[in-house]
Amino acid sequence: MIKAVFFDLDGVLVDSELPHQKLAEAFLKEEHSPIPPERFTLLIGSHKTLDPWPKIMENIELTEPLDQFKQRFRDYKQKHLKTVDFSLLIFPEVKEQIDRLKAMGLRLACASSSAMPYIQHVLHRDRLIEAFDLVVSCDDFLHSKPEPDIYLYCLQAFQFKKQECLVVEDSPIGIEAGKRAGLQVAARADHRFGLDQSKADFLIEDLCELTEWLTAR
Repeated sequence: MIKAVFFDLDGVLVDSELPHQKLAEAFLKEEHSPIPPERFTLLIGSHKTLDPWPKIMENIELTEPLDQFKQRFRDYKQKHLKTVDFSLLIFPEVKEQIDRLKAMGLRLACASSSAMPYIQHVLHRDRLIEAFDLVVSCDDFLHSKPEPDIYLYCLQAFQFKKQECLVVEDSPIGIEAGKRAGLQVAARADHRFGLDQSKADFLIEDLCELTEWLTAR
C-alpha cells in the first residue's frame, strides 16, 4: 500500500519546461548562436552541479570562453523568468488531485532540483505549498539527481518502507534518482521533448491517472 508520494516540480506539477526551452531559443537567436536549440533539452531535470554542456557544445565552436557564455545564459534566464506567471502554468488538475491525495491520507513531498526560492515561488501560487508535508531542494544535498540523496532523505523523513512510497518524475535524471533510491517511479508522459522515460515503472498522462491508480490499489 502506498503511503507517501514524492513529486518532482518542473514538468510534473507545473508546465514550466516549455517556457524554459523557449527562453533558451530566444537567447540563442539573440546571440546568433550556432547551437541547435533542441540540445537545451539536456538541461531538463538537471542541477547546477551536473554538466551536460559537453554534449550541448559537441562540434560547436564559440568566439568566447564557455564559462562566460554559460553565465550570460543563466543571467538571461533569471531575468526573464521573473516575468513568468507560474500560476498560469500549474497543470490544471494538480490542485484538485493533490487535495484528493491528502484526503486519502497520503503524505506528500515536493523534491526538486530547482533552487528553494524558485520552488517556493511556484508552490505559493494557489497556496499549493500548504498541501506538502515536506518541500526540499537538491541544493540541500552533496549530490543532486540522478544520485538518490534527495529521495532517500524523503524516505527517512517519513519513516516509511520503500515499497510504501512512490516517486513522480518526468526527466531521465529524476527517474534514475528515484530508481537508485530503490523506489517505484511513475513518469508524467512527455510528448514534446523526446525524453527517455523507459526506466520508469509506468507512465501517467496526468495526476488524475495517478489518483485512479492509487485508489485501485
